[in-house]
Amino acid sequence: MQIQSGPEGSMATDLIAGKTAAITGGLTGIGRAIALGYLREGANVAINHLGGPEDEEHLRSMREEVPDNGTSLIACAGDISKPETGRKLVSETVAAFGRLDIFVSNAGICQFAEFLE
Repeated sequence: MQIQSGPEGSMATDLIAGKTAAITGGLTGIGRAIALGYLREGANVAINHLGGPEDEEHLRSMREEVPDNGTSLIACAGDISKPETGRKLVSETVAAFGRLDIFVSNAGICQFAEFLE
């Protein structure tokens, strides 16, 4: 693994350069920070988000932050708590980038149940 000095004294690695990541809940908060970090490190990224009208401004501003380093960002709208949305995210990621190397399950969903159920 090569380590290089990055902007503002950060250390960049080639650990994920050329890889493809899919991130649920990737439009805001921690998911957005992960997605942008991966893009800066040279990975292509697919994010999942709910797809409501309020997402459009977040998506626009996120696209403006994609570094000009040959990486790409795609977005896949849908409720990730539904199995078909997960399948759609994976298939759109592979269709766009030819592979899926990293999957970050970040969406803020939780189904509570008794431990033995």
